[in-house]
Amino acid sequence: MAKARSFAVLAALVRLATASIGPVADLTISDADITPDGYTRAAVVMNGQFPGPLIVGNKGDNFQLNVINNLDNTTMLTATTVHWHGLFQQGTNYADGVAMITQCPISAANSFLYDFTATGQAGTFWYHSHLSTQYCDGLRGPMVVYDPEDPHAGLYDVDDETTVITLADWTHTAARLGNRFP
Repeated sequence: MAKARSFAVLAALVRLATASIGPVADLTISDADITPDGYTRAAVVMNGQFPGPLIVGNKGDNFQLNVINNLDNTTMLTATTVHWHGLFQQGTNYADGVAMITQCPISAANSFLYDFTATGQAGTFWYHSHLSTQYCDGLRGPMVVYDPEDPHAGLYDVDDETTVITLADWTHTAARLGNRFP
């Protein structure tokens, strides 16, 4: 029975890992009870999944990612932001997602359109909440910007959404809120 359960978990993770979106998409942030390691706990998910969906695009693409905040579990933060880790925000610092620095947090029942261009950049990146402890509660995921002109593309055995792996710490309790803001 344990082997069957492990296989079911692996199959679900593979299915999620191969579901990519972008560069234009709605990203709905919500609360969910999840069981990634056999222990159920409250978490923050994107588009109903943890980790969040793989976001893909090409070098030079204009990303338009509309983040919709449906958080309502008041034992965790109900505001949010999303930071696109490693992507240069040339002329679009408002889309960097750093709460209280480049943008106000997105309050519950509201949305924010992150509109930026992957100018001169290609590679594997990740996104995550940049509001207090929310990253620890699950709001994170992978992002890949492909280079259609990559001179080494022929050397890769496989280079698609099935080869993206995310690793992170996970605990059985939600992160402490500490000083509550906003």
